[in-house]
Amino acid sequence: MITLKASDTMKDVYQNIKILTLKEVAALLRVNPSTISRYAKSGELKSYILGSRRLFVESEVLEWLFENQADRKYAFRKEKQ
Repeated sequence: MITLKASDTMKDVYQNIKILTLKEVAALLRVNPSTISRYAKSGELKSYILGSRRLFVESEVLEWLFENQADRKYAFRKEKQ
């Protein structure tokens, strides 16, 4: 998530946004690019299409990762008996 200050100009905002390609996101998360493509096409991972390229905002990818990491933590927890 990007936090804006009243003194920020649009130039300041755009300089703080890092755009990633599908391959860069896959490398960052250490998964196959087809996995990232599947998440993006399903709408689970937010992406932007520019021409024939699918692009991602780094902060949105990391936010998605941490949200889903918490879900998996509980999904794989063994139940107490």
